Amino acid sequence: MKRIYLPLRLAAGLSSLTLSLLFVAQSLGIVPDREGAILDGRKSLCESVAIQTAQAAQFQQVGQLKNIFDQIATRNPDLLSLAIRDAQGELLVETGNHSVGWGDVDAARQDSTPTHMRVPIMLEDKLWGTVEMHYQPLRTAGFWTSAKNSVLHLIVFVVGGAFVVYFVYLSFILRRTKTRATDSVPHRVRAALDSLAEGVIILDQDQRIALANAAFAKLSGKAAGDLQGEKVADLPWIATEDEDDDATDGTGAEVWSKAAESGDAQHGIIMGYRGGGTRPHTLSMNYTPIVSDDGGVRGTMATFDNLTNVERRNSQLRKMLSRLKRSKEEIRKRNRELQDLATQDPLTGCANRRTLFGDLERLWSAAKRYEYPLSCVMLDIDHFKSVNDRFGHAVGDQVLQHVAATLKTAARDSDLVARYGGEEFCILLPHTDLDSAVQAAEKFRKMIEATSCAGIKVTVSFGVSSLSLGAKDFREMLEQADKCLYVAKRGGRNRVVAWDQVPADMEIAGAAGSPGLRDDTSTPDAAETAIPFRAVTGLLSALAYRHADTAEHSRRVADLCVATASGLMSVAECYELEVAALLHDIGKLGVPDAVLLKPGPLTPEEWTVIRSHERIGEEIISAAFSSETLTETITQHHCSFGGTPHSPDLPSGEAIPLGSRIITIADAYDAMVSDRCYRKGRTRKEAFAELVRCSGTQFDPKLVEKFIATVLARDDSRSQDGDLNMSKQTALRIGVQVEGLANAADSRDRQKWAATAGRLNATAIQHGIVPIAEAAAALEHSLMNGIDELMLMEMTADLIDLCRTGYGAYIPKSPALDVASESKATPAGTPRAAAAASAVLAGSTV
Repeated sequence: MKRIYLPLRLAAGLSSLTLSLLFVAQSLGIVPDREGAILDGRKSLCESVAIQTAQAAQFQQVGQLKNIFDQIATRNPDLLSLAIRDAQGELLVETGNHSVGWGDVDAARQDSTPTHMRVPIMLEDKLWGTVEMHYQPLRTAGFWTSAKNSVLHLIVFVVGGAFVVYFVYLSFILRRTKTRATDSVPHRVRAALDSLAEGVIILDQDQRIALANAAFAKLSGKAAGDLQGEKVADLPWIATEDEDDDATDGTGAEVWSKAAESGDAQHGIIMGYRGGGTRPHTLSMNYTPIVSDDGGVRGTMATFDNLTNVERRNSQLRKMLSRLKRSKEEIRKRNRELQDLATQDPLTGCANRRTLFGDLERLWSAAKRYEYPLSCVMLDIDHFKSVNDRFGHAVGDQVLQHVAATLKTAARDSDLVARYGGEEFCILLPHTDLDSAVQAAEKFRKMIEATSCAGIKVTVSFGVSSLSLGAKDFREMLEQADKCLYVAKRGGRNRVVAWDQVPADMEIAGAAGSPGLRDDTSTPDAAETAIPFRAVTGLLSALAYRHADTAEHSRRVADLCVATASGLMSVAECYELEVAALLHDIGKLGVPDAVLLKPGPLTPEEWTVIRSHERIGEEIISAAFSSETLTETITQHHCSFGGTPHSPDLPSGEAIPLGSRIITIADAYDAMVSDRCYRKGRTRKEAFAELVRCSGTQFDPKLVEKFIATVLARDDSRSQDGDLNMSKQTALRIGVQVEGLANAADSRDRQKWAATAGRLNATAIQHGIVPIAEAAAALEHSLMNGIDELMLMEMTADLIDLCRTGYGAYIPKSPALDVASESKATPAGTPRAAAAASAVLAGSTV
């Protein structure tokens, strides 16, 4: 209390002295007299008005004073009214409501008051009249208002302000000058404390700083002398990350109060402190009481170890691990989305053809093994070509989406709805016999017929087949359903036809396949021609791992072949053609990396090595599949339609299998329009011109016309994947490797970490994605050279964000498949790299 009471008493005394000086100044006239100044002004104004009035009276121009009086009243707010009264008491000129304001004044009185002033006007030694001026009172009613307009207002302000200033100033000075603890600290002890690297403060009994060494002064951003006398709890202590969520900046005060109350030494108390810099410091405090000889506590010594760098590193590591965890979860989520996209048709959201084949093969094997029914429904939208021709492909796409949505709504969860191609769909019905399948197809038909799309009435024709009808493999069951579909079309459309309803001797013009639709001998023995799609997928996956560009090229060629073969080949033949197109470059598995992965043009010797893949591919296909037709289709797709000069024994013209001729055209077209690292791909128009130019010599002219028409129709519609397949496949491959990179970083296994970064680097180089390749190579190099782990984590997180930004764009939003993709901020320093990665994945150049 003394420390507070003494400044208060001194401040009160000094304020009293100040008040006395003000009274002396007022008595001596030093303080201005506000009321006297106002009265002098009013007198002067009255005299001026009287002089003007006398002059006007002398020249009998009193009436002209009205305007002058109005101006005077306007410029003087205290003037309420102004008038000239003649010797008989009549008002000659008046400004303001003078008769009311002057009414209470005794007319016989000739003296003036502060509010009512008179000046007589003499003309030829006779009283001519009087100038009367009515003013507001000098003091208004009420104590406070009167005080405000008097010298008391000045006195209150000066004395009150002086008291506050005196009290604050004296408190500060007395606190600075009173340093009892400092008196007992010799200079040599001060010097020893300043030599310590840790911060040291000595507190008095009131928990005020008596001494601070140089290290603590530097930490606080103040001079050691400026810290003396400050309450230690008032310093900018802050909550640390290890404290509870509800901790506030006042936590430091609680720590100091508890330490003072306990009176015991305390060690290792973690505290946060925000000094002169912008970054907070993390300190470890040791608190020890200073005990005198008589056992009393004279003060406290506290030491501080600066853990800021260690804590900052640990905090950064925790944040980086959290960032890696979030990135890994995001990568895993996007990989699942990409895998879903890879199995679905982007327009309708139904399963695509290859998903259909894989699931159908699996369901067929299970149905045969466990002897449960399995049925298949093929359907085709009636008059769909006329819809595209009349309303455009955009409306045609809406019709496809409408039909797909209706089918998926009506189908069971166990059913598989797939888009087979164009306007044709396929539905697999496991555990469903033929009669139930026909009923299901009829339900689908009625639901579609009952609704319209874009004002267009849509009908669909259905063909139904089942395992019980004697199909030797799933391809034959598909072909049976497809032939039933043709029968439904010929029978008037918008109907359901099952395989057992088709007469054995019925023929249909334009149907692909054998002349007799029920010719069960048209398909060779299943044991000789079985082509398991799972084996096809496995070989294609191996090729993708070896050279992803070749695998993506094969997928695009297969799509082009199936689209071109529509109407020319049966379902079973189309399946075999698609397999042949997918595996037509499988022999490149045996080509050395130095040749296969070469980024520039090949030499003649290297082309010789590349051409050896034909023989290698033939051996792989022959060993993997017992299908002479498949082997022949793949090996003869290199034959020229007009004859092969370097191999005259090879077939030519229509002696070349139809599938081989189609693959030749699709293979050449995709190679021409695709970009290479050493050249830009040709335009569609240029590729068409080259196909036409080589018609008759290298390509079948009729098939070239069919192929061009197919590509034009496909590109006009937005219902195809097109070149986007490359982006999705590349993105999925990178995504899987990035997920492995995140797992390796999480495990802290540097060897595995480096190997994963190396594989990602190789993949990025293979696809020409320079930013990802450079970042992965830098990470691999750093891992091999023992770089700091925090830096490795940061490099890994940046690389993952770069990859995620690059391939995340290839999860498109389609009307049928609305895939949520979140936009993440690109880490600082990598936006250009991310943009470049995105451009490369999209098929652009860096």
